[in-house]
Amino acid sequence: MAAIGLLAKEAADRELLGLMLGELGHGVEGAGRLEEALEFARERKTRAFLLVDGGGADAESLTRELLRAFPLLPVVVAMKVRDASRAVALMRVGAAEVVAPPWTPEDLKASVSKGLRFQGTVITVASAAPSRRSPIWYALSVGLFLAAALGVASLKRVEANRAAAAARTDRWELPVRHPAGLAFDGKSLWLVEWFTQSFYALSPNDTSVQIVRHLTAETPVAAAFTAEAMWTVSADGTVIRRMRDDQMTPLARYPKAAPNCAGLAFDGLYLWTLDARAKVLRKHLVDRDLSVIATYKWRGTKAAGLLFDGKTLWSLDAADRRLLRHGLERPEDLIDSVPLPEYAEGAYTPVGAAWDGSRFWTVGEAKDGKSPARLVRHKEEAR
Repeated sequence: MAAIGLLAKEAADRELLGLMLGELGHGVEGAGRLEEALEFARERKTRAFLLVDGGGADAESLTRELLRAFPLLPVVVAMKVRDASRAVALMRVGAAEVVAPPWTPEDLKASVSKGLRFQGTVITVASAAPSRRSPIWYALSVGLFLAAALGVASLKRVEANRAAAAARTDRWELPVRHPAGLAFDGKSLWLVEWFTQSFYALSPNDTSVQIVRHLTAETPVAAAFTAEAMWTVSADGTVIRRMRDDQMTPLARYPKAAPNCAGLAFDGLYLWTLDARAKVLRKHLVDRDLSVIATYKWRGTKAAGLLFDGKTLWSLDAADRRLLRHGLERPEDLIDSVPLPEYAEGAYTPVGAAWDGSRFWTVGEAKDGKSPARLVRHKEEAR
C-alpha cells in the first residue's frame, strides 16, 4: 500500500478521488491547500501525489511547487475539463500522468500505477565511518570502488544500447487515444484527434509534440496541406480552407463537400476526398464551390486514409492493413499495394496515413479504446 497525497480545493473532489484511491488499496490524505499537502508529504513519506486541475486550483503551478520541494515525487493530475492542450502543458511542467474526465477507477489506477513505477531513486545519507580504518576496511573499500566503477560502466553501456535502439525505433506511443487522420506539411506530421477536437504537430525526428491546436466548434476527421493553405474536414462533411498560421484561421467553408470523409489529399492541382460509406474517390476543383469533376469507385474494404506521394495517390485500407496505389488517370484501377505488417498482431487498427517525402507513416487506434494511439514509420518506400 502506497501513501498517496491528494490535493484538491473542492471537498467533493477530495471525497470522490479519496474513495477511488482507497478502493485501490492506497493510503490517502486529502488536502485543500498546498501547505497541508507539503506537510503530509514530509510526515508520511508520500510516494506520489494526485492533484485536481480546475475548481479554482491551478495544477500547473501546484505541480511546479511540489516538484521544487520533492523533485523525485511522481505527480498525477486529474483534469475537471477535457482539454488536450492543457494536458500537454501539464506534462511539460513535470506531471507524470494526466487523467481526463470523467474520472474512473480504471483510468485512475492505470495513471497512479504508472506514476509509481517511474518514481525516482531515493537517496539516503550514509552513517559516518569509524575514525580508525583497518587493512581489511581499505581492501573492502577498493573492492567496492571497483565494483561501483564496473556498475557505472555497465549502466553506460545499457544506456548507449538503449539510445541506439531508440534511434532505430519505428513505433511511438502518442498522448492521445482516438486519432482520426494524419498529414504532412513539409516539416511536421499533423495528427488529427476527433475525441478532443484537436490537431497535434509532431516532429518526424522524435515524434515530440511541437504544436497543439484545439477546435471548440468542430470535430475534425482529416487534413491536407497545400503551399498556401491547410485543408481540414469535419465529421459533418464540411471542408474548411485555413491559413497556415498559429490560429489555423478559417478562410472558406464548403458545407457537405466531403461526406463520410476517410481521407483528404492534394495532388498539386486537384483536391481529392475519399468517401468511406459510398466507397468512392472524388476529384475536386479548388474553386469557389469545390466542384466535383469526377467520381471513381474505390476498390478497398474499409477506407481509412488518403495521401499523395508526389506522383500518385495512395489510400489506406484498414481492414486489409495495406496501402493501395492509384493512378491519377484511372484511380479506380489499383497499380500496386503495400502491406503493413506492423498491424498484423491485431491490437491496433490503422486510421490515418501520410507521406513525408521518403517514407510512409500511419497512425493506429488501439482496439481496446483505452491504450495510447501508436504512430508508425514504415520501412517500405513508394515504388
